[in-house]
Amino acid sequence: MDSRDEIGEILARELYVGARLDPSTAPGAPLLAAAMLGESCVRAVPANELPGNAVLQLAGASWVIYVREGLSASRLNHAIAHELGEWFLRCRGYVEADVEELSGRVAAAICVPRAAFVSAHGNYGDDLSGLSKAFRVSESLMALRAAECLGTPTALITRKVVRIRGEPREWPTTRGEWTELVKQVRAHPNGLSIRTLSDSRGRFVIRAGSLKR
Repeated sequence: MDSRDEIGEILARELYVGARLDPSTAPGAPLLAAAMLGESCVRAVPANELPGNAVLQLAGASWVIYVREGLSASRLNHAIAHELGEWFLRCRGYVEADVEELSGRVAAAICVPRAAFVSAHGNYGDDLSGLSKAFRVSESLMALRAAECLGTPTALITRKVVRIRGEPREWPTTRGEWTELVKQVRAHPNGLSIRTLSDSRGRFVIRAGSLKR
């Protein structure tokens, strides 16, 4: 396991213990945030008032997570988890650069606790669509989290970045090589599978083994 994934696992588990919530039931970030920061810690505001989906701010003596109105269940779940992860990392004394780097890993482990994933994977297998709906997360997050939990070599390819999870594998190192790999896997899988994701245009996941469409 990548050390960053391990930190994400540990901190998410600490959050659930502190909140006295059972991670195996995957209660979701809104409930976890309410248990840790207070029932009124999440407040919806007009979308044009925020630069992103959510922001964490100190209001008096309390921490508040402001979220954009009208977010889908999956975007809301992840947005709150990300800000909650930032809050907890700061509580643990992490510096700003580490907070930015690790908050996504903590958020993924909050939204998809390992114990809950193992149980769900027994029912859904590698059905990303079914898993993402069950956990109220995007298919992109689900693909990466599945790789973290299973160790399956996985690459999420977006228009801007490529994110790699799972056990080490000799992956491409340049954008041109990634583009060529996508073409090759589509024509001749050779032990890899590719799936177009629903999150946004031009987004794919490549992983070792099969992947239900």
